[in-house]
Amino acid sequence: MKIHPIDYLRYIVQMLDGSRAKIEWEIAARRERDIGPYSRGISRLRILDLANGSLQPQYTLLKAAGHRVCGIDLLNRPQLDLTSLAYRIARRIFIWKISVPARALKPRSLVCGTVTDLPFRNESFDLVTSIAAFEHFLDVPAVVAEVHRVLRPGGLAWIGIHLFTSLSGGHSFNLSEVPLRTIPSGIEAWDHLRSRRMKFRVPLNGWRREQYVELFASRFKIRNQYCVLREGEEFLTPAIEAELKDYSRDELTCRSCIILAEKTGAS
Repeated sequence: MKIHPIDYLRYIVQMLDGSRAKIEWEIAARRERDIGPYSRGISRLRILDLANGSLQPQYTLLKAAGHRVCGIDLLNRPQLDLTSLAYRIARRIFIWKISVPARALKPRSLVCGTVTDLPFRNESFDLVTSIAAFEHFLDVPAVVAEVHRVLRPGGLAWIGIHLFTSLSGGHSFNLSEVPLRTIPSGIEAWDHLRSRRMKFRVPLNGWRREQYVELFASRFKIRNQYCVLREGEEFLTPAIEAELKDYSRDELTCRSCIILAEKTGAS
């Protein structure tokens, strides 16, 4: 994906001023609140961070909290280039901002692998978590099947999804602004659902919220599912809403949703 230099600049500023760390802390706190009633008092969970990303923020926070965490992502492959170096520096800044001694994060457990064929035994984890990754998976049923396989009975999946139907769902804008409040001139709101003049810069499966919920419900017991962040109300004109009549206002303005699901019974 080609990223505009200004996006990198905004990202660096967010790292240095602590705002990126604040966002990640809020995600971690929300997950802790959501899973609390269902975690059966287990204080040190076996956790899989699915598609942990280059910054590895949730992996780091979960590790710092004392959990036994494994991260899996194709990005975990060691590379020697400027982008990898930049992320190494960003990770150090992030660790500094969350005030966690580097020794508390060792030993590291980061696997380079694919999410459709997880290299773990059945019932290996108490919790599988994933943030802003499911919208990029091109075989969602295969991923959900694997999540179900590696969770123990009673285990939880806490999944955060950046929805394709949202204003920024086409990933054509600056994604360091969360929620999106400014649209560059020459770009139409919800272009990815309308004329699609902007090319997708990353893989996107185009799934809608109800599809994710339905799929998880076919294998898990849904404990909770809700919209966690909204954007686009100020851009959703009557004309656009009429043009996108196949989508509800709720769909178009919900940027991100959370799905909390529990594996019941035996594998």
